[in-house]
Amino acid sequence: MNTKLTYRGALALGLLALTLIHPTQRLLAEACQEEGDKSAKLLKRFDANQNGQLDPEEQKAADASRQELFQRLHGKYDTDQDGKLSESEKAARRDAMANQKKETITKFDQDGDGRLNPEEKKAASAARQAKNATAPNKKSGV
Repeated sequence: MNTKLTYRGALALGLLALTLIHPTQRLLAEACQEEGDKSAKLLKRFDANQNGQLDPEEQKAADASRQELFQRLHGKYDTDQDGKLSESEKAARRDAMANQKKETITKFDQDGDGRLNPEEKKAASAARQAKNATAPNKKSGV
């Protein structure tokens, strides 16, 4: 038996070792668990009769909540009112968000470097929170 380790053999062995210790599988398992956590949260929130599954009425409530969230976040961009964003609607949303970012930088960039440093970010965040605090609560409709 030839036990001489060649370059190819060493490379293969190194790749095998890397595959065994690489965290990809662990990260994949964590992602799957997080997906399970989303399902558990959905179930906890909408399973009114606590039977461990969403009945048709509970599913309707979950779908309505999902649609309400979509409308709050993206509704003004959904010009055809089909409940999803087409590519042109996504482009319009990206443009609007880019313009909003430019306006924020223009307003809060005190040193004029075109970026917000931590102090400027705090000022922008405080202004946004103050604006949200004075705005009517969209969630409750108050």
